[in-house]
Amino acid sequence: MSRDWLTLQDGEEVLWAASPRVQSVIPAVFVGLVVAAVPVGLQLTAGDGFPVPVWPFALLGIVPPVLAYAWIRNVEFVVTSRRCYRKQGVLSRDVLAVGFESVQNSSYEQGFFGTLLGHGTVSVDTAGGLGTELAFWNVDDPRSVQNLVLDQREAFDDGDDELPGTIEQWQAVLAEVRRLRRAAEGYEQTSR
Repeated sequence: MSRDWLTLQDGEEVLWAASPRVQSVIPAVFVGLVVAAVPVGLQLTAGDGFPVPVWPFALLGIVPPVLAYAWIRNVEFVVTSRRCYRKQGVLSRDVLAVGFESVQNSSYEQGFFGTLLGHGTVSVDTAGGLGTELAFWNVDDPRSVQNLVLDQREAFDDGDDELPGTIEQWQAVLAEVRRLRRAAEGYEQTSR
């Protein structure tokens, strides 16, 4: 799958990428079957006196699954070494990126069938009161995806512990701050 929508920074690499399972279309197939069956059922109960041909309405039954499939094929989830991404949209494109500096937590959820078949939803909770704004839904092995997100968040946090610069540079900054403090104290004493 082409990722022309994804612009990686220097040193950023894709660690995981997926789309929702194609089985996500199944509810739309059932809706399509109902849409197709209702006019046929009406004609069967009304007999030959049904005033409108049924086949155009029955063809409408293919619309929900086709639209659902087109939408699902245009959703992609990506975890890189720096961010989590969700891209969606058929006629337009919506890309949401959450950096690991804002990730507070990650969780996953599996329903009954998800537990049996090994799929579920991974939620990424962000800082700043934004709550869960990113979810990877209907993906295979959600526990490993959640662990990847948590591992990357921890690795990102561990990288923040180092201060930039050398010890000599920080000693020079400290010396300058002390000089400024002495100057400020001297100014304060002369102005009294």
